Amino acid sequence: MRNFFAEQDKARSNTRLLVLLFGVALLLLLLVTNLLLLVTLGLLEPAQYQDLHQWADGRWLHSLPWGIMGVLSAAVCGAVLLAILFKQAALGQGGPAVAQALGGQRLDRALADASQSQLLNVVEEMAIASGVPVPPVYLLPEQGLNAFAAGYSPADAVVGVTQGCLDQLNRDELQGVIAHEFSHILNGDMRLNIRLISLLHGIEFIGHSGYFLLRHGGGRRSSNSKDNGNALLLLGLGLMLLGYLGVFFGSLIKAAVSRQREFLADASAVQFTRNPAGIAGALKRIGLLAEHGRLRHPNAAEMSHLFFADALPRFTRLLATHPPLKERILRLDPQWDGSSINPTASATPAVAKTPQPKAASAFAALPLVLLSQLRQTAQAPVLCCACLLQQPQKDNQLALIARQLGQEFARSVERLLPDVMPLSALHKLQLLQVAVPGLKQLSAAQFRQLSVLCEQLVRHDQQTDLYEWCVISWLQHTVGAQFDAQLLHRSDSCRQLSQIQPQALVLLAACAGLAESEQLQQQSRVAGLQALRLAPDTAVSEASLEQLSQALPVLIHSAPAVKQQLWQMLQAAVKADQLLNAQESLLLYVMALLLEIPLDPEQLAALTTGLV
Repeated sequence: MRNFFAEQDKARSNTRLLVLLFGVALLLLLLVTNLLLLVTLGLLEPAQYQDLHQWADGRWLHSLPWGIMGVLSAAVCGAVLLAILFKQAALGQGGPAVAQALGGQRLDRALADASQSQLLNVVEEMAIASGVPVPPVYLLPEQGLNAFAAGYSPADAVVGVTQGCLDQLNRDELQGVIAHEFSHILNGDMRLNIRLISLLHGIEFIGHSGYFLLRHGGGRRSSNSKDNGNALLLLGLGLMLLGYLGVFFGSLIKAAVSRQREFLADASAVQFTRNPAGIAGALKRIGLLAEHGRLRHPNAAEMSHLFFADALPRFTRLLATHPPLKERILRLDPQWDGSSINPTASATPAVAKTPQPKAASAFAALPLVLLSQLRQTAQAPVLCCACLLQQPQKDNQLALIARQLGQEFARSVERLLPDVMPLSALHKLQLLQVAVPGLKQLSAAQFRQLSVLCEQLVRHDQQTDLYEWCVISWLQHTVGAQFDAQLLHRSDSCRQLSQIQPQALVLLAACAGLAESEQLQQQSRVAGLQALRLAPDTAVSEASLEQLSQALPVLIHSAPAVKQQLWQMLQAAVKADQLLNAQESLLLYVMALLLEIPLDPEQLAALTTGLV
């Protein structure tokens, strides 16, 4: 299994490098912009103009009006920063904001046609197979073959697909494209991509300011002096050239980072699907189609690095956000002759019958009746309630639901119970993952009402078990981020294990406490501490679910390398006795969801079967 933790750390390192390069570019722009302003606005004395030519002896440095330049620099920096913050605010909702900015329309299962339903099925399969929440899907009205994933984290991710993909790709090819986008989600590329949009927008603001002056400065020449009018025009032209020059170099950085991540995403897609022909076939079709992956939306330029393939014409390889198609295809299909696609893949349109993908096996244990019902938006909150009902308190809990949301809603919950109650806790959580897109279509008020009701159902018997804690924690983290921007994982607050050691020990104590005897619990604690390389006397003997809830936000906002240590700790703790009971499986599964840790098919199968 590819080390996604290392790739996430690499993506974050690229983000820090981009910020550094952006800072250097901004400093250079500030220097040249200051000189431009000093000259065009007449802020230099004649003697200072003369000194500017004396580059060798350095006298010109002492002649510059540093006070004025400081004010000008602060003004330019403030304007750029405001432009960045404005763009970040516009994208503050994460994935949905990006999809809407590209003209995407969210797909509703109830209104979907055959090809759209197939796309939704593929997205569900890949989400369950990789252990992430099922993301909402947006359809872009474009004929080019392209797709993207956007968001700050898996909890707020969305997937967007063009109409051309539905019209031109068969199921295996579509699955390869979606798997590629899921790898961007798991590799941590999405947050990097959103940061790129904001930073480049800040640099571009300088050019936009120059364009504004160039366009409107000349109109004042009738009321102002000719010299002032010329100065404004010269200033506008200079700022525009500087801004767009900055954008050019910024685009070079963006393209270089994006290209290296695409090869990784292609390889990860094969890892998910076990079918290199799928993604290779999609790339071949893009090469043969007249539209290729082109997008016509005006926002496609600033978001070109998000996509599966080049969204803009390739003027030069330096500015290309993706490697050449031929190079990508040959890495996936070394026998490709460079001209034709696989004949077996070309005969089937998107809705034709193709073999079930490997990822679909994750659905084998989930009732088809429930899956079909869950794909209706209205059934998502019904399932949340049904998953929290327990046989001894069922009648009282249904009465509580009826008081809060009405008799009809309570009857809908009751109709699901014969299919939901026999399921294991882990399978219920997998069903809830399928319900995520429907839950995210609730209004903020509706979600708050549902959250309060779920907490009341949990507290109805005056105690909270591990499964109930998992459902409530999952609901707040995975769906709550849609309605509370503070829950979005935008940045890593803890980069060293030492920063979160108390919280890590609480998690270890909660995990060890699930072992079936005191002796096994001690073995579990010792194994977990060894994985963290901590002394035995640092262990916490026990931890309540309430303490784990308090520790959870700190754990969630840790860096990938720290999460990798936490995951290794959990695995060592449950493997200490070579047994994996149902409670341990449940905790591992929900912590993978909450910590955004990808699971490969073998790990998912182990959690389901109880084998380690």
